[in-house]
Order: sequence, then structure tokens, then C-alpha cells
Amino acid sequence: MNQSIRLIFLVLFSFSVAGICGCRFIPFWPKPAQEEVGFGIQAEFFKEKNGEPLIRSGLMLKIGVTASGSAAVQDVMKEVDLNCQVLMPLIGAVDCSGLTVIELQGKITALYKEYFIDPQVSVNFVYQPGMKSPWGTVLMTGEVQRFGPVDMPSTRDLTVTRALMLAGGATPMADKRNVIVWRREEGGVLKKFEVNIEEIGRKGRPELDIGLKPGDVVWVPESWY
Repeated sequence: MNQSIRLIFLVLFSFSVAGICGCRFIPFWPKPAQEEVGFGIQAEFFKEKNGEPLIRSGLMLKIGVTASGSAAVQDVMKEVDLNCQVLMPLIGAVDCSGLTVIELQGKITALYKEYFIDPQVSVNFVYQPGMKSPWGTVLMTGEVQRFGPVDMPSTRDLTVTRALMLAGGATPMADKRNVIVWRREEGGVLKKFEVNIEEIGRKGRPELDIGLKPGDVVWVPESWY
């Protein structure tokens, strides 16, 4: 009990001294381990095969079927349902689990061969801002203007500085010299990258920027001075 009272007194005394001196109070207890920042929160789960994203629930697809030179099934927009299926005329529900768009195209072609001679099937992702990105997301955390996921573009060229811009930039309290990127590798191994955004901008050194991958978590810490 005496130890608890002394600790409370010490904290109150520290605040008082900081107020008298006109200084900002800096806690004397250690900051949480960086490994704890952002993990409980993860960017959307993402998988790919041979460099191509796998189809997953919530994505939009444009599917069309031609046969004998004319449209057998008009181009339609289909949302992949919670069971990772799309419902198509004549052939019913088609399971998309674990497939790329090319593989789904081949699967639908085989199914329509029972109804048409030499069917030609096209399958493409449909993406517009506000839709779920087929190429995954990265998660922006910490001192950013808009906390949350940022979509990966189809070009897969999203960098830390670009992601920060899409998140509205850093807050005035951000420590842009010590931005951290966490990446979960195969087998669950957690890798850490440090990026000095301030030096990239001030000295014009884009080589210090790093390319992001779907599922990365970017943490912009608070500056303590």
C-alpha cells in the first residue's frame, strides 16, 4: 500500500513540476512494445497465386459469354457472395474459392460447353473507389489523418509515402523520421522495416522509400518533443 501511495505521489509531483516549468510532460514509464502496435488490427487477409490475386467474397466481377460469334450471356456484373460463389444463367452457382480470374474463366468455359458450341468466356475484376480492392489493402495506423485501410492499386506500386498521402498525410504530432512497417511473412514470421519519411521529402531520396505489400501495417508514431 505504501508503495502505491509513493507511486501516485511521484506521478502527481512530476505533472506539477512540468506545469511550473512550462514544459511538456513526458511519462517516465516505458512506451508499449512496438510489436503490440497495430496487431490485433490487421489489414484485410489477402492471398495470391502466381502473382495474381485470388477471388474472394465481396469483390465485383464482369463476366460475359459469346458463342458462334454472338453474345450467349450478356456481360453482367456479379458480386462474389459470402460463400465465394457467383450465380450464372443456366449453370447456376459457380464456386470461385482459391481461383484467379483466369482459372475462373476456364471453369465457366467448361461448364458452358454443355450448352453452347465453343463458348468464349471473359472474366475481369471491376474496381472503382469505394469498392473492395481485388489487390488487397494496407492498414494505416498511428498519427495519420485517416486511420484505416488504403487500397492497393492494380499496378502494385504503392509505397509508404504514397500510402501516407492517400491516408490524408501525417498529423502535426507525427514523428515522420521513425515510421514503422510491419509485414507478416509466410509461416507467420513478422518483419519490421523503418522508413524516414522526413528525409525522403527533405533530401529528395526516393530510394529510402519502400514498396508495400497487401496486408502490411504502417505505423506512424507520435513525436515526444
